[in-house]
Amino acid sequence: MPLTAPRVHYRPYEYPGLLRYRDAIRHSYWVHTEFSFQADLQDHALSEEKERHLVERALLAIAQVELAVKLFWARVYDHFPKPEIAEVGLTFAESEVRHANAYAHLLELLGLEEAFGQALEGASALRDRAQALGEALRRAQGKDLREYALALFLFSAFTEHVSLFSQFYVLMALNRRGNRYKGISNAIEATSKEENVHGLFGVELLRLLRTEHPEALGEEFQEESLRLAQKLFRAEENLLDWLFAMGEPSLVGHGETLEFLKGRFNEVLALHGLPEAFPVDRARLRDTEWFTLELLADKEVDFFNKRSVAYARRVQSFDPEELF
Repeated sequence: MPLTAPRVHYRPYEYPGLLRYRDAIRHSYWVHTEFSFQADLQDHALSEEKERHLVERALLAIAQVELAVKLFWARVYDHFPKPEIAEVGLTFAESEVRHANAYAHLLELLGLEEAFGQALEGASALRDRAQALGEALRRAQGKDLREYALALFLFSAFTEHVSLFSQFYVLMALNRRGNRYKGISNAIEATSKEENVHGLFGVELLRLLRTEHPEALGEEFQEESLRLAQKLFRAEENLLDWLFAMGEPSLVGHGETLEFLKGRFNEVLALHGLPEAFPVDRARLRDTEWFTLELLADKEVDFFNKRSVAYARRVQSFDPEELF
């Protein structure tokens, strides 16, 4: 039976391959209390004004998305009523709650809780992106399959696969090039891996829909998808200008981040079988390839800043001074 046909019985699964996305999130499980952010507070206090401004705005932008997206995956079963899809969706929803908790905690540590509401009210770029994300969520509330497919495309392709990644990039660059913000970098690396899994699940669902309902996801659907991609890119480009409004810190620049963003958009469009829509500077884009390696690679970790999978799981971080 197709994705949209209800199945009451739990087994046998009709789409057992989808459960690998559930398992990927289970195996990547983390909570923010595993990471120490004490050194990050010192890094933030001692950094130049441009860098502090960039870090604060990047974290505000991440938190705004994470707080908005928790329910999308929890409701995917309403449209694709299969128990295996419910398991993936609810597992994803729980991970979104963990992400929201982590970035709310970071805002609290940096004294930015009040700034969050002020930024959303006052910053047009942040507000515009929130409205773009809201459009995807609104489309998901209806019963029309084509509208939901567009919502799934918008949400999985851009909310999960793109929207946070310019912020992830600048914060990871500060860690990579300046050896700063280790705790934040650890949380971002863990988050980005899970967001990538969420996005790939959306790719798989849309692939199945194209096979089962080609009439709903034909050429007109592709054209509208590209139009919406252009609209969302403009929102992300404006957000990037807002992030760097105080200027470029010495360790990461607006230009390289924009090329990274365009490259990310093109990669995601390709995953969905769509043509590249954003011309990139290939030479500058090569300078951003380290981020993809960080995202995909498992590597050794700093014991005092990040848990290692070689040890038993910890649920609380420890400061070196507490141990010696």
